[in-house]
Amino acid sequence: MTDDSSAPHPGPPFPVDLVADLHAGALPEDEAAALWPRVRADPAARRVLDALDATRADLASAPVADEPPPAAVRAAIEATLASLEGGSTATEGDAATDGEVESLADARARLRDAGRRRGLLIALAAAAVISVVTLVVAISTASMSSQGTVTNAEPSVTSPQLAPTSSGDTAGTATSPVALLSVLGRSGASFDGPTDAARLRRCLSANGVAPSTPVLGSGTLTVDGGRRTVVLLGTGQAGRFDALVVGTDCDTGRPALISRQRIGGTPPTR
Repeated sequence: MTDDSSAPHPGPPFPVDLVADLHAGALPEDEAAALWPRVRADPAARRVLDALDATRADLASAPVADEPPPAAVRAAIEATLASLEGGSTATEGDAATDGEVESLADARARLRDAGRRRGLLIALAAAAVISVVTLVVAISTASMSSQGTVTNAEPSVTSPQLAPTSSGDTAGTATSPVALLSVLGRSGASFDGPTDAARLRRCLSANGVAPSTPVLGSGTLTVDGGRRTVVLLGTGQAGRFDALVVGTDCDTGRPALISRQRIGGTPPTR
């Protein structure tokens, strides 16, 4: 009998976050080399890898609108750059107009002070640039989302068993697609009582999810003031997910369904 206790990770099944780390190259080389053959041999893990590849390709080809920075941010950057140029000129001027021969210690102290000032100004300029980039990305994302080109929530798809959860919510509660996508790549499902992979699969089975359906992420969100478990399921379409929201009491014979909707990037039209 072979002792597998020395194996770096159990599996299959492999946790989605482990497959995502492997796909992103975030694992040590020796650990990744040992995991790749085992992950490629597992059909469920391969589906996760395919979905990650497709999502990366979609993100790489997604259009980003060229938005100019706001006037206030542009003015702050120009002022910072002007300060950098002025500080450099002032330092050189001080050294040129000083007719006295300064000591080596004084020269070193002056250079240290000038270096600190220059470093502070560069840090301020970098912070301003980061603010511009963040703002541009936020504006672009909001614009694309409002046009329906990035995130598109289809009408809610609920199971035939529309039983209220223990907190009284019924199926069909709307949840922001952005919030649902926040659990992608995570393994943070939480239920009342013991929480493990078997409990998650029992909950999915109670909601009519086939055992072969890949789980691409799970986590806990607050929906309508209550703690809910969100599970992102693969659909076979790049960048498209089934978002299942259930109560934390979900288990065999109790779907505890809150909502189920298709979210993600809109498939391209040909």
